[in-house]
Amino acid sequence: MNRPVSVAPPAPNAIQHNPALASRNPALDGLRGIAVLAVLVYHFWPGFLPGGFLGVDLFFVLSGFLITGGLLRQTAAGRIPDLRGFWVRRCRRLLPGMLLVLVVSTALALLAAGHLPAGLRWQWAGALTYTSNWMQIAHGNSYFSSMEPPYFQHLWSLAVEEQFYLLWPVVLAGLSWLLRTRRKLLWGILVLAAASAASMAWGFDPSTDPSALYYGTWTHGFGLFLGAAGAVHGARSGHTADSAPPRAGLPARLSQVPMLLALLAAFCVLSDTSAAAYQGGMAIFCVLGTVLILTLKAPGTLVYSLLSLKYLRWLGCRSYGLYLWHWPLLMLATAVFPPQAATAAVLCTIPLVVSAAAVSWRFVEEPILRHGFKNTCAGWARWMTSRIGLVRQGAAGSVASALVLLLVLLVPACAMSVLLASPGQSQLEQQLARAQDALAKQEPSLPEAGQESAAPSITEPGKQTKAAPQAERGTRNFTGSDVTALGDSVMLASSQQLLKQLPGITIEASVGAQIWDAPARLRQLENAGKLRKVIVLGLGTNGDVPAGTLEDIREIIGPRRELLLVTAYAPRKWIDSVNAKLRAAASSDRRTHLVDWAGSASEVADFAPDRIHPGPHGSETYGELLADTVAEL
Repeated sequence: MNRPVSVAPPAPNAIQHNPALASRNPALDGLRGIAVLAVLVYHFWPGFLPGGFLGVDLFFVLSGFLITGGLLRQTAAGRIPDLRGFWVRRCRRLLPGMLLVLVVSTALALLAAGHLPAGLRWQWAGALTYTSNWMQIAHGNSYFSSMEPPYFQHLWSLAVEEQFYLLWPVVLAGLSWLLRTRRKLLWGILVLAAASAASMAWGFDPSTDPSALYYGTWTHGFGLFLGAAGAVHGARSGHTADSAPPRAGLPARLSQVPMLLALLAAFCVLSDTSAAAYQGGMAIFCVLGTVLILTLKAPGTLVYSLLSLKYLRWLGCRSYGLYLWHWPLLMLATAVFPPQAATAAVLCTIPLVVSAAAVSWRFVEEPILRHGFKNTCAGWARWMTSRIGLVRQGAAGSVASALVLLLVLLVPACAMSVLLASPGQSQLEQQLARAQDALAKQEPSLPEAGQESAAPSITEPGKQTKAAPQAERGTRNFTGSDVTALGDSVMLASSQQLLKQLPGITIEASVGAQIWDAPARLRQLENAGKLRKVIVLGLGTNGDVPAGTLEDIREIIGPRRELLLVTAYAPRKWIDSVNAKLRAAASSDRRTHLVDWAGSASEVADFAPDRIHPGPHGSETYGELLADTVAEL
């Protein structure tokens, strides 16, 4: 099977192979359907399917497999791949649906006039140039904990795929010329996949947001490479992605069920920010996906039959449209519906997404795939001319035709108006920026005279300092001048109320602050003599509490300071774990107290669209809650 890779020019009068005419493998369409369902559930109900993000990795594997298979079939026929034709076909497949989503979704944003999506101009630029992933990295957008995710955040994966489509035919031709045989080519691609996965694993740091690794073309490209390696392996064995031998072999029958179950299990258990996901988990998932695809060339197995079910295939054929439409429509529904109606927003989004994807496939994507841009646009022009004629004549159906023509004119106009009006920052980002500026102007102050007595006394190792009697605590009468507060963007959003409710308080709060950074900062303040008698920690929104962190904090601040732990409130899967650990810490130490923001937040009505950051009334509740707790110490 070490056949040389042909790069010879096509023979005279050779019949040009058209990959678009090749028969489809129904099982692969079903696999696409599973992938898009996983992504949709992951975004609609994040806590229900924590590993649903892996659906994108399954798309990458399928894309690498099918694209490379098509290129190899051309070289196997003795022809240099038609790169121009390849790129034209990719444009036909990808551009129409994306342009429709960009225009219509942007126009629909008028429904949320009070919360127009921010940064739409750079998002459009990233979409049209297929650099959305790099744009989002440059703007510091987090895929996992963004306050208000970009309206077209999901286009990052299309950018990665399109960059692959642009570069891979050239890279594959170079590797084929350099390595000569299919066996060497297979190993060369596997080396690329391993290097990509290793770069993600090496770059992962549990104390930082992994979004740059997740968005990166190289660090997240191993799925595409593994799919390409699968295509080369299939070509070496003499089969193609579209061939269908009469019966699958025994190894395929025995392996398909456990592999499919393993993929489904990964959707259920692999967290999107866990070390396991980045340090091999996503790569192993892609390996399993590749091997499963290789076994799906032949019908006659249980898994092949399951994946070929009508409705899964329907979803798979429209998976591109489903993926394109689901995110902006979900963001729009989240902005229109109040925070208390989050479930209703999702339930209303689902039929809209399915309908939009079906219409897009029927009237835009499929016609252009079949007939090309020129012929399809000519057909649309003829239809428009006929509709205009009906309206002029006042014929039957002219009212409906007039409404359709009006929509065709108004939707792009509305999209342009929203695009021009889109602010550079969202209202929440502006609010937080103003709060950050106000905190930066705080007068630096040292602890008051006599506060050094609050510092921890030095004890012998292994001995505990005797706790102060209850009577001593009851006579302290703490004020804002006794408080040092460290917090994340929730505290930052409420900082103006904290300064009002607790005059003299020192606040250090920032977007994306993590609780595991608190020990180092508290130690710095302690060494500088700037740590006050009461320490407030409003952290936990952006990640779980690592083991031992609260114990380290308690040791750093010493036994004579009061520690206030603010519970977290956010629609994120780690919040319950964070709050359980905070409550356990408060119950185990009499100088550690709980400020139950999570309990009070359920009564707050004016949250930002992300349902995390309080508005003016919520900030007042936050400030009063903390002030009351300090007064009761």
